[in-house]
Amino acid sequence: MLNAHAGSMDPSPALNRRRWLQATGALVAGWGVASRGKSNAETPSKSSGPARLGLNENPFGPAASAIAAMQAQLAFTHRYPSNFTSELTQAIAKKEGVREDHVLLGAGSGEILQAVGRWIGGMNGEVVTATPGYMQLVDVAQRSGAKIISVPVNERLEHDLGAMAAKVGDATKLVYICNPNNPTGTLLPAADLKNFASDLSKRTTVFVDEAYLECADDFNGNTMAGLVRDGSDVIVTRTFSKIHGLAGQRIGYALMKPSTAERVRSFMTGTMAMNLLGVVAAKASLADHDYVESTRLKIKSGRDQLTGVLTSLKHRFAEPQGNFVFFHTGMPIAEFQEKMRAEGVIVARPFPPLLDWCRLTIGLPDEMERVHQALRKILG
Repeated sequence: MLNAHAGSMDPSPALNRRRWLQATGALVAGWGVASRGKSNAETPSKSSGPARLGLNENPFGPAASAIAAMQAQLAFTHRYPSNFTSELTQAIAKKEGVREDHVLLGAGSGEILQAVGRWIGGMNGEVVTATPGYMQLVDVAQRSGAKIISVPVNERLEHDLGAMAAKVGDATKLVYICNPNNPTGTLLPAADLKNFASDLSKRTTVFVDEAYLECADDFNGNTMAGLVRDGSDVIVTRTFSKIHGLAGQRIGYALMKPSTAERVRSFMTGTMAMNLLGVVAAKASLADHDYVESTRLKIKSGRDQLTGVLTSLKHRFAEPQGNFVFFHTGMPIAEFQEKMRAEGVIVARPFPPLLDWCRLTIGLPDEMERVHQALRKILG
């Protein structure tokens, strides 16, 4: 079948390389004018349409440095990204204090989670995890042959490390922890998690998903990357989708032992399938410490204001350390979703078994004001 625009195609070579580059340059220049002067501190504070606060996206957008990096490579997207993925790997290795063979890139950390799920599932063993928790790895592992051992979170809605450790046996192939946890947002005490992971990694692989840790008050004091540096059988993942505002570009990475990386890599597409613009944006954002810190403070401010409203309404919430808050609604989540939607706010899906709780992402200031008003109306 012919392309719908085939009738208007010009078979002449009029659009030669020089004219194509000129046209592309004009496009890049136009993009630059549109975003000129826009830094992370100057991102729009108002939104249009409903407040979409159900997917834990960063509403403040990527760093200006990341946008500039993408603009600079826009005319070269006909090239594969291999040179740039090597540079990003080097930058991550330097930042994390590991050799490059400890770093595994993915199209979002989700690709790595799924690859690990397929690898572990193929062993037909057990995966110990928390419920409610982030299920991407767990679901893939189960479909691939693993048995899932789910341990309920404790009364603080944190991982119950003691109960999880008690479930680890000879058949356990992986222990999965999301810290801060999704959907509850709780952060485990660093010393407790370190002792837990260090001990259990002598018996099985421990996976610590740190997708939201850069949103927390103390990243350096809570990351488990040091266990990877020490040679423990621990996997730590990070994503550029959250604090870095690059969810649409699909870039993430993991730190692990080189031998583990080789096994996991065999279940992945490879860096040739990665997004060139996302890779260069990630490298720029990784070095933009001011952007990361300013975004973290905006997220913290939104968290604090939201928990303040919930406190005034006497509604329980989990202690939040991600870019979202998980709170008790006092009604079935489906009913609460509908009431919030009527107020122009879209919240997250249900998270069994806590079906009267809601996860709500921190949005732009005007979106959060809409949330506060809606909560006072619905829960007041």
